[in-house]
Amino acid sequence: MPILKRLGFNMIKIQEVWGYDECHEGQINLSNVSQVVSDARQNNLRVYFGITMENPPAWLWKKYPDASMVYETGQSHNDPTQYVLPADGKPGPCWHHPGAREVAIRFIEAVGREIGKYDNICVWNLFQEIGLWSMRPGYLGLCYCNYTLQEFRKWLRIRYKEIAELNNAWRCAYGDWDEVEPPRSSPRVPSMIDWRYFMDDIYLADVLKWKGDAFRRSDPLHRPILAHVGGVTTGSTREWRYAEQLDILGSSCYPAWGELDPWDANLPSPEKPLTEAQAVNHELEGLIMNFDHLRSSSHSGEIWTAELQGGPIVTGLGRRRVPDAADIRRWVLGCLSTGVHGICFWNHRPEIFWEEGYGFSLLDWGSDTSARAEEAARLTKAINAHAELFAKGKHSEPTAGILLNEGLYHFAEASQHEALHHLQFTIQGIWKSLWLEGIPCGFVDAATFPMQSSRWRVLIMPFPLALSAGLIEALQRYVRKGGTVIAEACPGRFDEYGIGRKEAMMPGVSELFGAAHQGVFLIREPNKGTKWTAWNLAPRDLRGYQDLVGVGDFSSQRVFPAYYLQTLTPTTGKPILKYCDEVAGCINNYGEGRAYLVGTLLGHGVAGYSDQRNAKFLAALLRQADVASDSIGALKRRRRTLGNQAAWFLFNQTDKQVDQEVPIEGYRLAWDLLGGELPSLGGRVHCKVEAFDVKCLVLEA
Repeated sequence: MPILKRLGFNMIKIQEVWGYDECHEGQINLSNVSQVVSDARQNNLRVYFGITMENPPAWLWKKYPDASMVYETGQSHNDPTQYVLPADGKPGPCWHHPGAREVAIRFIEAVGREIGKYDNICVWNLFQEIGLWSMRPGYLGLCYCNYTLQEFRKWLRIRYKEIAELNNAWRCAYGDWDEVEPPRSSPRVPSMIDWRYFMDDIYLADVLKWKGDAFRRSDPLHRPILAHVGGVTTGSTREWRYAEQLDILGSSCYPAWGELDPWDANLPSPEKPLTEAQAVNHELEGLIMNFDHLRSSSHSGEIWTAELQGGPIVTGLGRRRVPDAADIRRWVLGCLSTGVHGICFWNHRPEIFWEEGYGFSLLDWGSDTSARAEEAARLTKAINAHAELFAKGKHSEPTAGILLNEGLYHFAEASQHEALHHLQFTIQGIWKSLWLEGIPCGFVDAATFPMQSSRWRVLIMPFPLALSAGLIEALQRYVRKGGTVIAEACPGRFDEYGIGRKEAMMPGVSELFGAAHQGVFLIREPNKGTKWTAWNLAPRDLRGYQDLVGVGDFSSQRVFPAYYLQTLTPTTGKPILKYCDEVAGCINNYGEGRAYLVGTLLGHGVAGYSDQRNAKFLAALLRQADVASDSIGALKRRRRTLGNQAAWFLFNQTDKQVDQEVPIEGYRLAWDLLGGELPSLGGRVHCKVEAFDVKCLVLEA
């Protein structure tokens, strides 16, 4: 702890494990963690205190043998081991079991009362990397125990009110609520949408609620409640449900751990190894996209990097590079640029346990310093010199949002045949398109956007195959009042339960986009590519690859089509893109706003082939809605503000130093957060940003 204090840290993290501290029922012994909290207090360090409840004591399984989660086959998830690795005990007991929940609440309240006496506790973490994390292969997941099925039926009765309404939605014929079952064999049925929503969104959010309530009742000083995900689930909005139960939402962040997507343009091979530039930029972009999503989901806007990589990634006997000072700087400033308010490294000394042994730490064994730790120290001291700005400063609110739809996510997940991969890949490509164009963006939950629609000038709808009637009506109202919607291929091809119509569009979709569906086809990749195209399909199964060509006001644009090609018959809309002689894109003036339908997937060309024409096309559509780039020359910019202060983060993703004059736009003073030279001349500062580096300017009006 004195070493951490010397390095400038003001907080440590403790991960407490229920199974270790209540070996006998009712005999709770918190002396070990109490000692660590007390020692931290003596070293003037605050404590970020996490509890691990999914790793219960052995007596729980003996007392409640039916507390295990159950798979769709009826098999129990039987894993009473107490080791934290590899999954923090997840999935743990089924918390619908009343006995298991009762004794868990009792333990949490004891922690809140006893550990809560210490005034250096700064936050309670309820759930480290929220999730079920079933260790058994299988698709339909958890939990099919009687307790959960009863709760599922209760939830359905509230949602549908009458059994006839449920039958109408699901296209089924139940006679009584007690007969209702979630799917156990095929996931491609309407009930799957509600079942996965119940487990991923309702069940896990409820776990956060009762854990948080236990701390709220027992903590004498009422510290904030936090939980964190291992990383956001691209395309899902479950994080919005989690954030509703928390004061702070966090995420783990291990930039050097993530593999490239199999469809990524830079996927390495023996003939084409990954370059340093590709690796570094992939890490940074993944980090920023993850926290853009997290920030968007948090109702309070307060987000934390709950675990930030401090050392080499170790998995089993595998080991990756030791991060250098530039990595640490890039990752910390990248997190701050997205609006993060708290950062905790994982971790300070190497791990000792098998699976992750000798990994992840800022410091090695036997040494009180390292280049990466010293860089973390330099950053810590500089950031804490402007503590208010970074603890409370808000990320500038973007006006372009990527619309996420939980029903669509579960529809794609259940569809298999790579549907979810297509949804997630095009989202990544759309986000990257806006990043490359310097356009800040956020993510929007389709369930909440009607209440927040005024802040968004543009909503982009990725692969919107399944849409509910309520969402279609909300989109119509949004556009009517002046908003802009950009939809990829086949909006509303199915309703939210996977049911199609003869028009191949749900009611209201054709009216909104000013076009009727003509046909939908699979389209080849250029140069006989097989990233997402099956090589063994017959010639007539696919359309030949050709660029979509802009017409009218968009005649200078070319679009890279991917996977789907939807052709259209314009009604009130005007063509903007063509595939040969067929219309493949329309614009429709609708009320005071505009709706664009682009008959393909826009993200794939950018992410899969590094073809930036789709990014240019999206930027052109956004400019028509007065959404502009915030780049300064070759530097991408993100901003945070607090009162008369601001922090600007300038990213250089090139392999050469960038020298750039930066207008400071009404601010009187500007300096480099880390103390570098910053010559000033007439309302401008001269910035030098090294290759693949980030510079943070602090400004004052």
